[in-house]
Amino acid sequence: MIRYLSILLIVIFSDASAASNIYIYEDKGNALNSEQVLEVFNQGKFKKLSDESFNPGFTQSVFWLIIRSGPENLDHKLVIGNAHINKIEFYISDRNKPQIKYLTGDHFPFKQRPINNRLFIFPLDADYQSIYLIKIDKRAESLQLNVQILNSEQLFQKSTKENLIAGILWGIIILVIVFVCFMYITVREKLYLHYLLYLLIATLWIAADKGYGYQFLWFEFPDFANRARPVFNTLLNITIIQLMQSFVSQARESAFYKPLHITKIASFILALCFLILPTVLHSFSYWFLGSLLILGALTVILISLSLAEQIVKRNRAAWFYLISIFMLMVFSVAELIIHSGKANNELYYLSNFGIQTGLVIEIIILNFGLAHRFNSYKNDKETLLIEVNKRQNELTERIITTQETERRKIADQLHDDVGSMLSLAILQISTVIDKDKSQDNSNINLEKSMKVLCSVSDTIRNMSHTLTPLAIEKYGFKNAIIDLATSINLTNKIHVEYVILGFENTENYTSNFLNDMYRVVQELLNNMMKHSEASHCLIQLIEHDDALSILIEDNGKGLKNDQLKTKSGLGLNNIKSRVEYFKGQIEFTEKAEGGTLINIEIPLNIVEEC
Repeated sequence: MIRYLSILLIVIFSDASAASNIYIYEDKGNALNSEQVLEVFNQGKFKKLSDESFNPGFTQSVFWLIIRSGPENLDHKLVIGNAHINKIEFYISDRNKPQIKYLTGDHFPFKQRPINNRLFIFPLDADYQSIYLIKIDKRAESLQLNVQILNSEQLFQKSTKENLIAGILWGIIILVIVFVCFMYITVREKLYLHYLLYLLIATLWIAADKGYGYQFLWFEFPDFANRARPVFNTLLNITIIQLMQSFVSQARESAFYKPLHITKIASFILALCFLILPTVLHSFSYWFLGSLLILGALTVILISLSLAEQIVKRNRAAWFYLISIFMLMVFSVAELIIHSGKANNELYYLSNFGIQTGLVIEIIILNFGLAHRFNSYKNDKETLLIEVNKRQNELTERIITTQETERRKIADQLHDDVGSMLSLAILQISTVIDKDKSQDNSNINLEKSMKVLCSVSDTIRNMSHTLTPLAIEKYGFKNAIIDLATSINLTNKIHVEYVILGFENTENYTSNFLNDMYRVVQELLNNMMKHSEASHCLIQLIEHDDALSILIEDNGKGLKNDQLKTKSGLGLNNIKSRVEYFKGQIEFTEKAEGGTLINIEIPLNIVEEC
């Protein structure tokens, strides 16, 4: 089993084609032309490539490749596995002066490449005993060569394997970009915008680094092809910092916020330098590359310190970001080490897809982090909503308590002070009437005055009872409802029948709740007397173990459909508000035989909380 797994890893992570008879020579001063190079080759000063890979790293030299044409490579293709070579001169020598056949590279339009491919592929179709000379010029930059001579079938297999791996990686990245776009449009949170910008810049940088950008996007702009990688690299510094700050919610008060802000500004300035400075300054590539490396290292250090700061504060999002960026750095450093010449690029996969794989792993981990962050945000929002509702209920309770207190004060003053004075006035007037029966006109006026005073006294007493139902405090809730029904029956306008089960002990209920329930019944009965034209009404109050049930029905004309929908014209909004405050339900039903049925259910567990 281990043997088969090893074979599979070798197939995926390495390139299986064998090295051909390819010779290489380093022209350190770029002083030789094609004829002189051919002479040097005939002198035996070329070195045969031991394998297909050659990695000098950062160099100031020009390299020449020579291949002898023969039966073994007739109708084959020369594949130079590097998408970024500034200039390639391809010569053919058939015992005469070498003749240039192809001139291509990143400094030339993409259409000058012999075969439309992100890599440099040249057909080997010369006669026998011809010699191919290839000049590779990538001075002042890092050079890695993977040189192969492949027939059509081998080239197809190589392209198929590369396209399969690239397609999977690109597919994942594009899918995540679409998902992040959807999230930003839906949520409108800046984090997703910063994540989207980071993914787009990272995608453009990888496209530029692997040659896809020059092949498909800016193929008409060779000058930008030389600038694209450093430009997107510096912009990547900006977006990765911005994403980190949004992802972990870094505050401006953080000790690393200002250094990160300065790093972003420096990266932007360097990106402008790469973008607008003329190509004649390529001789300063060491300085630009050094600045790029310093900014990259500074970005990594500041991000690591910022994440450590957030981890100390128990910010779980910082762990997700730290792990994700660590995986990106591991694969990026692996590819960078290979490209720097410190290691042979034997691991074909890491050399070609290292950073791309690191980015895919990073965004997968970041997506888990976003899911965790969204979950935490949702839970925090629900907790906050519960807290707000709790405070709102407490505020409403305080308002109701204050209202009841004020009503009680007014009712007491009306009942005790004003009522007492009116009663005294009535008593005095009645005494005067009884003593002096002879003065008819005066008696008549006094009698009228006494009737007015009696009417005022009754009105004040009713107002006092309306402001605060004193009967509840004096006789209890159940007896107060019975007293209310009895007082309505005395009017002879409607007969109220009542059935009350429970409410023998109301100590578990607050006075506000009992007062509100009394007013609900009182308001419903008042509405029936004014609008229903009913002659009979039934009230049922039942105290269950878990709920309070109020059912009132009459034999009146009922409610119209529009009245059932609005419930506003009949003064029922207050009733509905009181029921909803206690998380209850109220239902209005028009009976088929005529009349209205009103059913109210209030859960007692909510009442206890209120």
